[in-house]
Amino acid sequence: MKTALARPLLLVGIALLLLIVGQTAMPGFLSAGQIGNQLKIAAFLGIFGLCQTIVIAAGGQGLDLSVGANATLGGLLGAAIMHGSNGMTAPGLLAALAAGLTTGTLNGVGIAVMRVPPLVATLAMTSVVDGAVIAGVGMLHPSNAASPALVWMAGWSSAGMPNVVVIWAALAAVAVWLLSASAWGKRLEATGANPTAALLSGTNTQAVRITAYALSGALAAFGGFMLTGYVGQAFFGLGDPYILTSIVVATIGGASLVGGRAPYFGVICGAIMMTVLVSLLTALTIGEAGRQIIFGATLLAFLGLDRVLKGRLLGPLFGRLRRAAPLPTTASAPDPSSGG
Repeated sequence: MKTALARPLLLVGIALLLLIVGQTAMPGFLSAGQIGNQLKIAAFLGIFGLCQTIVIAAGGQGLDLSVGANATLGGLLGAAIMHGSNGMTAPGLLAALAAGLTTGTLNGVGIAVMRVPPLVATLAMTSVVDGAVIAGVGMLHPSNAASPALVWMAGWSSAGMPNVVVIWAALAAVAVWLLSASAWGKRLEATGANPTAALLSGTNTQAVRITAYALSGALAAFGGFMLTGYVGQAFFGLGDPYILTSIVVATIGGASLVGGRAPYFGVICGAIMMTVLVSLLTALTIGEAGRQIIFGATLLAFLGLDRVLKGRLLGPLFGRLRRAAPLPTTASAPDPSSGG
């Protein structure tokens, strides 16, 4: 239990430290409005981080590079159906979820049944979806405006709390239960940790992996739909900035790249920490080159931390040192009675 809480506590501590640094360098960094904006951004990052957390936990070196394309698809399709009307917000959401669920399921079938590597399968799906979106928009010229109701849900606040954060909190509660306490979550972790043992114990590992990618696709489309409300309209490339950042957040949050672990509470803390870091770098006018260096160093640091916490780095190192150390002999050992 202590090990499970170590990473979230560390991430929260780093976020608090960054907030203090930001407030010291730029008074107002800790204002209520600034904190609210950071929580909004963290909510979207947390949703896309959940996509990666699920597929990484399924094992097989799973990553979903199609989250950006699915987000764009969900946003554009939802906007086309909404046409700026509050009454069509729910149908737009359902259409976006159905589209993301379909592409995610196809990803899962290709990976689990046809044995296509996850990176190849999801990258190919990205090309298919992007091409279909470009063709559809070019031929139909649909509306890309968000409805006022969606703008309220994704961009406004109630009683000082951003509405999208409340939605994220509800989604996070369900996700933590699904991944940590439900029977399906146990099967997901078992499939990722040891698919052969999971299969022998009665788990349909193919179905679990297909479901994981289907959920990822639906969640990515939902994220894109909400992003449409946040920015006011959908556009091509809407979800592209979240492809790599979602992987970074899932990794620093504790998702093991070899599978078998889905600590979404840690991913939540990772999304908040990364959002504060990006906000601080933006406020300090750090250029794109500097940001990329810092992001890469952060990811490497947490990958190293993961190995340290699991004893994979220090254990072998100390083992080599013990084997390399010379054994004392009777002739060379000092005699305490003679004073050395």
